Amino acid sequence: MLAPLACALCMFAACSNPRASLPPPNNQPPVNGCSGEVREAESVRMKVAYTSGAKFRTRRTLMVSERARNDDYLTTSEEVTLTTVLRVDESGRMLAVRRSWEFSGSTLTVSGGTPQQVKGELDGCTIELTQRSSGVDAKVVVGAIDIGRQQFVLEGFDAALLPADPVRRGETWTIEGNQLAGLNRLIEALEFKVETNRLICAVAEIKPDAVFVSLDWRVTAEYAGQPAVLRFRGELSYDRTNRLVSRVALSGGRLVEDGTDQQVEISVEREPVSGWLDLGD
Repeated sequence: MLAPLACALCMFAACSNPRASLPPPNNQPPVNGCSGEVREAESVRMKVAYTSGAKFRTRRTLMVSERARNDDYLTTSEEVTLTTVLRVDESGRMLAVRRSWEFSGSTLTVSGGTPQQVKGELDGCTIELTQRSSGVDAKVVVGAIDIGRQQFVLEGFDAALLPADPVRRGETWTIEGNQLAGLNRLIEALEFKVETNRLICAVAEIKPDAVFVSLDWRVTAEYAGQPAVLRFRGELSYDRTNRLVSRVALSGGRLVEDGTDQQVEISVEREPVSGWLDLGD
């Protein structure tokens, strides 16, 4: 079980799906009250954009707990990367980055016993990634890694969950099918064969510096030759100041008649690095 989860961690950054479109609302000028709240009439645009030289740290965590053969298994896969933006296009989309894996590894704990730790292949590596029309070119700067076995992307799957048009509080949009390829790979790495899925997003709150979006993800799949239904709920936070997705959290799992027999938690946290004092762990 540990191997597929470690593979799933490497797929966290997968993002090939186009962003969903919404009917453009009538734009209203932002009006902020004394409490820091934003009037509901305001429409906001959530777009990921970077500048050359920007740095940000990303922590990705995948936790899976399940019971099998009277034992409880808890597997935690974690990855911490520091990304330096080398080049962007006119819209702020990253074209080239240098990414350092400050930590990559998985831990398996059986029935509260001693955790078994495994380091990931990318732990301690630094790689330069360049976006090409045919995919992403990778060049190893630090470390010894067979990059031919890896799938690299510049943006995470979370950027593709943002709508293309401005939205207001309470507005919803739906993403489904192949548009959720990045998320699907996480489930497929847990040995599920995804058949259909749908992610419903709704703007829960708008503040001057952030937008909070509720997530409801439903998946039908096949597991060990049997039909399976999975459901996840969570939240996405968009940082309006730094124009990036600062957090995505999803929690859920496989549904059975008496509840959930496999609990899965997916977390992505991202923050800008403003100076050399922030570069350490």
